[in-house]
Amino acid sequence: MAVNLTDRMKAWIETMGCYLCVATREGVPLVTLGRYARATADDEVAFALAEDEARLIEPVLVQNPRVAFGVSRQGGIRAAYQFKGTGELLRSGEVFDAIAARAKEERGIDAGAVLLVRLSELYCTKPGYEAGLRLDGMPPDDLVAWESRRWKDVPRKKA
Repeated sequence: MAVNLTDRMKAWIETMGCYLCVATREGVPLVTLGRYARATADDEVAFALAEDEARLIEPVLVQNPRVAFGVSRQGGIRAAYQFKGTGELLRSGEVFDAIAARAKEERGIDAGAVLLVRLSELYCTKPGYEAGLRLDGMPPDDLVAWESRRWKDVPRKKA
């Protein structure tokens, strides 16, 4: 199914950072922090990773390219989501150069790699009856309307 990130989702991802989760073929999970993230398309997010962070997940991504992530400061928002997709570790190229430069400029992160996640699944993780609700089947306008009826908080980027 198609994932269409809303402006609110993009703002949360880009402002708050994310917990990134990968798993071995045997299902052993590994979590690291994505300190710098940028939505590069409505269904794609790029994370700038320091070399040590990239080395941690690279062997696992080779076995299993599936990636899940959630916004890291979920206590600061009332609308939590889990994003899932396929990850690719980039060490050169146009996307790597652009994300690495912005991460260095905006957060002082020396990126050794960029994890590009092409999204395929989206779930609501808000506590209550909507927890686990799959949202990637919703048309974009319906998703925006669904989201705007529930939450008003959009993080503001620091200048």
